[in-house]
Amino acid sequence: MSDSGQTDCREVIQPPELCPPPEPYSYAIKTGKTIYLAGQVALDSSGIIVGNTVTEQAEQVWSNVLAVLREAGATAANIVKVVYYMADIRELDQEMVVRRRIFDGLALPAVTAVQVASLGLPGLVMEVDVTAELTE
Repeated sequence: MSDSGQTDCREVIQPPELCPPPEPYSYAIKTGKTIYLAGQVALDSSGIIVGNTVTEQAEQVWSNVLAVLREAGATAANIVKVVYYMADIRELDQEMVVRRRIFDGLALPAVTAVQVASLGLPGLVMEVDVTAELTE
């Protein structure tokens, strides 16, 4: 990988305002017009979990998602698919409040939600996996 983040035709996306990934991965890979984001959780720029509820964590998660998309030259309007990993799927409606605001006036993406046994760090209640498609 070169300093420019280029590997073959893939571009590594690492937004400077997010904490370094806690494990060895890229925040996103852009290949052609498609942007594949790693699952985003409610970590702030210091790597601290923000919030205890789904609504609180969703605010930080979407802030992180939008930061990654910005770095890749995209916005929420470019999102085509969202996958939610929830500690308690019954709390997805709390996340929908935030999602409705993010996608207000935009075409809604395809969505899948899955309940999981654990999200890797104690205190996390959700993770969001996004795929976006650039229009240009």
